[in-house]
Order: sequence, then structure tokens, then C-alpha cells
Amino acid sequence: MGKPDHKLPREHRLRLTTRVQESARALATAVERGFNHWILTFSGGKDSTATLILALETALEKQLPIQRIDVVYSDTLIEIPVIQQHAIHFLEFLAGVERLRQLPMHLHIVRPALEERFWVCLLGKGYPPPHQRFRWCTRRLKIEPVEAQLRDIIRPNRTGIVTGVRFGESVERDRQLRASCRRGGECGQGAWLQYSTRLQAVYLAPIAYWQACDVWDFLNFWAPGRGYPVNLLEDIYNGRDTRFGCWMCTVVRQDKAMAKIVGRHEWAHLRPLMDFRDRILSITQSARSRYLRPDGKPGRLSLETRRQLLDELLRLQDTVGICLIEEDEVQYIRTLWANPQYGPYGR
Repeated sequence: MGKPDHKLPREHRLRLTTRVQESARALATAVERGFNHWILTFSGGKDSTATLILALETALEKQLPIQRIDVVYSDTLIEIPVIQQHAIHFLEFLAGVERLRQLPMHLHIVRPALEERFWVCLLGKGYPPPHQRFRWCTRRLKIEPVEAQLRDIIRPNRTGIVTGVRFGESVERDRQLRASCRRGGECGQGAWLQYSTRLQAVYLAPIAYWQACDVWDFLNFWAPGRGYPVNLLEDIYNGRDTRFGCWMCTVVRQDKAMAKIVGRHEWAHLRPLMDFRDRILSITQSARSRYLRPDGKPGRLSLETRRQLLDELLRLQDTVGICLIEEDEVQYIRTLWANPQYGPYGR
């Protein structure tokens, strides 16, 4: 692989060179083992962006005999707009790079099924906002759409699903990775790898042992030196310790990522989104916003609450000038309101 940008301090340059070389060897080894179809899961965040660039450059520079590369971006439709726009624009950039056309690369944008989208579940079916004990969003909005796409394109025992997971991201992520290692995952040599009998594919995390500073050095120096427009990603993050999610995330108490974004002048117009997220939390915590189940416990959001919140969401959409809910979702929500299954006694 090529050398990192000369502007990096020498010790950082040597460290990053070692990281890149280790990860490149891991990717090449996966191909040697017969996993010559790669699926690159992309979120638009720093880790998945670095992993995607690393994989494409490894395939090019090592001239790996890869039969197909699929890049899969999962658009939950409630991503923080700045991050969503960056991800879409980056995919458009990849599609236009002449030298990448040497690769058998296919780009995919997957979305949740209409009946599983966030606003449909919240305002149509009356689900309460997601929380730690009822985190209904992740599987519906991200996992299921991606897995549906994977099932369509996976080549049994030939596919490597390349992800940007890293040790050190969080205590829970480290626990999951170490548990996977004890179940047969291979650790070390700059990567983490595990075979999935369910998908008949191997999961490969080539930057699993990178530190956050390695990722930022890669994005700020190494990748731009090869023409990738990612050196401004740190500006979007507005600092290196931000973790992004959906702008409507109600699982966390305080949305620090969104607060950082709207604190910047160029994105201050997005503050009403953060305020609306807080308003939904406030309204739905009131017992008056919910139907009571036969056992007396709070159940679905009341139809009155749902109508009110949809009206406010549509006004918010006009105010910020960004599509927050698509028309087919609005129509489907109103259809669900007429279905007794999603009324006071629905199950």
C-alpha cells in the first residue's frame, strides 16, 4: 500500500503504515481462503468510511482476484441529515471515480419496509418511543433491511462481510467481540474474523485493532492523498469523541451528537429537530398520551396523541425544508388509524 501523507508526524506515519499493511494482509488472506465476494457495510461514519476505502484500495493495489464487491448503505430515514447527506454524496463520488471502475463494485441503498419505518410504528401503530427495555427500532430500521439485502446477494461460503467494528468503541461492543472470539472467531494479525453458519458467510473486521486516532489519521491524511474527499468528516463530527445515531434517538437521555451539530452556525437550522425529539419524549411520558391495557398498564399511544404529533412533524418538515417523512408513510399511517388492531385494545 502507498505511504501516508508526509505531513503526519513520523511516529504516527509509521504506526498508520503498520495498521494499513496488517489490515490489507487480512483482507488478502480472506480472498486466498476463497472469500472472493465482499459485502462492505457502510453507515457514513468514520469507521465504516475508513474500512470501505481501505478495502477498495487493497483490492486495487494488490490486484486481488475478487469476483464481486457490494457496498450496502442502510438509510433508516431518520439519520442525522448531515451524516445522511455525507453518506449519499460519498456513494455518488465512488460511482464516478474512473479507476474504481476496474473493480466489480455494486452500490446499494437499503431502507426499512414501509410497514416497519419509524414514523409508521410510532404514529401509525402507536408504539411508544424506543427505550432501553423496548428498543424496537434497531432491528426494524437497520438490521432487517440489511439482512434482506445480504440474503439476496450472499454467495454461500464465498462471501466476506466486511465491517468497521473496532475494539474500544464501547464496553458492550468489546463484550460482543470477545464473546464471538470464544465461539471460534479469530483474533490478532490486525483483524477479527468469524464464520456465520446462519448466513454461510464470514464476518471480517479489518480495523478491529485500530484506535480512534488511527482512523482519523487515515481519513485526514492517507485517504485524501488518494483522492477521497473525507478529510472534512472530522468537521462534521465536530470533535473526535462523537458517536452518531438517528436524530430521533430516544434511547439515550441526551443526544450529544445532535447537540454538537446544531451548535455550529452552518447547521443551526437543524435545532428544531432536536427540540421535536425532546417534545415527543415529554408528551409520551404522560399517562394521558397512552391507552391503558386491560391490566391497567400504559399501552399504545392514543390516536389523539398520534394525530397531534403527525401534524407537528409535517409543520416541522416545512420549517426546516428537509424531507422528514415521505408521503407514502403519511398515507399508510392514516390507513392504520382506521384499523382496530392499532386502537385501544389492539394486540
